[in-house]
Amino acid sequence: MNRNAVAFTAKLIALLCIVSIFFFLAPEYAHYILLLVAAILIVVGAGSLLNYRSQSSWLESKATLVSIEEHEEAVAISQYSRLKYYYPTIEYEYTANGKFYSGNRVSVEKENVWIPEVNAWGDPTPVEERWWLSLKPGDDLPVYINPRNHDQAVLIKGASKARSSHHLALLLGGMLVGLIWLTVVSFKFT
Repeated sequence: MNRNAVAFTAKLIALLCIVSIFFFLAPEYAHYILLLVAAILIVVGAGSLLNYRSQSSWLESKATLVSIEEHEEAVAISQYSRLKYYYPTIEYEYTANGKFYSGNRVSVEKENVWIPEVNAWGDPTPVEERWWLSLKPGDDLPVYINPRNHDQAVLIKGASKARSSHHLALLLGGMLVGLIWLTVVSFKFT
């Protein structure tokens, strides 16, 4: 079983236990759970979007590829099926302000660059979409460097459309839950 899934499940169970205890010990304040959920969703969604937006000012430079590996990860898409995704890990070297740096972040999140084994219709994804397979050590790559901290660099800045919509959905979901909380509170106290 996936270690991340187990850790996430354990955290979710712990959170549900805490919420349940709070709900039973102080039911008159249970509506604040909705407000807490809304705040968490808004902070996570907006924080991620702002993080990607800050990358627009990162400086483009040139990096030299040191090593590259392809990894795969199986993601559960239903109870009985998993979808395999491929993504690269790339070590590279670059200079900024005359100082030598090394990095290994391709993107802020691997979901921005991973490629599914099959598309939505079940057809195999063409190998050409895995752009990193054509790279070899010594190749020059564009790199984007944080102007405030030259240790932070990525090869692909910004979020993919799927990740942008994911973070936007978190933000909008938090706003919706917040509106639901506001409606519940306004009806409760009128």
